[in-house]
Amino acid sequence: MWIFIFIVLVIYASVNTYIIVRGWQLLELLGRYRYIYLAVALFGATAFFAGLVVKRMADTPWTDALWNVGAWWLVVFLYALVAALSFDLVRLVGLSFGKKLATLVVHWPQVKVGLFAAFTAGLAIIAGIGYYNGTRAKVRTLDIAVQKSVAGSGELNIVAVSDMHLGAIYARRHLQRWVTQINALQPDIVFLVGDTFDDNPAPVFRKKMGELFAQLRAPLGVYAVTGNHEMMGEPAASMHYLAQYGVQPLLDTAVLVGNRLYVVGRMDRSARERKSIAALMAPLNTTLPVIVLDHQPYEWDAIAAAGADISLSGHTHHGQLWPFNFVTQGMYEKDWGYLQKGRTHFYTSCGVGAWAAPVRTGSRSEIVRLRVSFKE
Repeated sequence: MWIFIFIVLVIYASVNTYIIVRGWQLLELLGRYRYIYLAVALFGATAFFAGLVVKRMADTPWTDALWNVGAWWLVVFLYALVAALSFDLVRLVGLSFGKKLATLVVHWPQVKVGLFAAFTAGLAIIAGIGYYNGTRAKVRTLDIAVQKSVAGSGELNIVAVSDMHLGAIYARRHLQRWVTQINALQPDIVFLVGDTFDDNPAPVFRKKMGELFAQLRAPLGVYAVTGNHEMMGEPAASMHYLAQYGVQPLLDTAVLVGNRLYVVGRMDRSARERKSIAALMAPLNTTLPVIVLDHQPYEWDAIAAAGADISLSGHTHHGQLWPFNFVTQGMYEKDWGYLQKGRTHFYTSCGVGAWAAPVRTGSRSEIVRLRVSFKE
């Protein structure tokens, strides 16, 4: 484990050195004023790893602030790397023809400052759009037909959210907005599909966000499962906290809701031990509809074979920051959206929050509404 951490630190430090040096070279014309840039860049780069460590060890507004700086640096880091690599590719093409940019471009020192200014302006625009995408959730509606009969109404209005990542960055104002949006959809039942907390749950407790969960209105209840971030923090404390405010945790268990349907909640696959989906569903009367909540979108063949009708996941963020959406598309059978396997309907949400900075450039925050119809 320590070897892995050391390797990650070396890679992170090396890439940061590369992009910071490239920025330093672009600002040659500014002379000693470049040291202001250097100080800001070094602080941002250091704050990312320092914030990762400190936010797990302490809970204060200062640790929140440090993690905010580090999280936003991650956005700068990614797109500065893309820009630096693109710049060097142009340089290499020129060198392959025996030409240096300094000899090809008139007033090269001034042009370099202009390039740095253009990158900064472009990054500000990208970050602004990404912040909007990461904090203003779109309601995504999906109509599903389940070929089973249920008592009472032949329709069910489900609202599901995943990946809130509440804590140091996503706080009360974000949760209040989501709760208002969810209630406006008049759900019959609400599902929190994991990563409701961002590692350490202490900031959620300190900011009294449970009061907002208590405002959720759903006649058939609100249910939550763990995600990998709960498992990295304090899963028992996190789930107990939700239970205090009317949210029912489902930890490798199934519950019969209103004598109409089953909801099966799985522990996150990062848990040391969790029951198989077959074991969870074996005692159930599968003539009734069965909805599975499983944070990470894996084991879909097993879920379909067990007889589930609907399975909801999150976790992937659909990459969150471009170009990582291409990575997640290759990692998962369906990293975002709807897929049917046999008679089982699967949906992977790209999430309502985000990890680290509240920025999305490869996806848009979403609240999922499933309008489910049953056989008459």
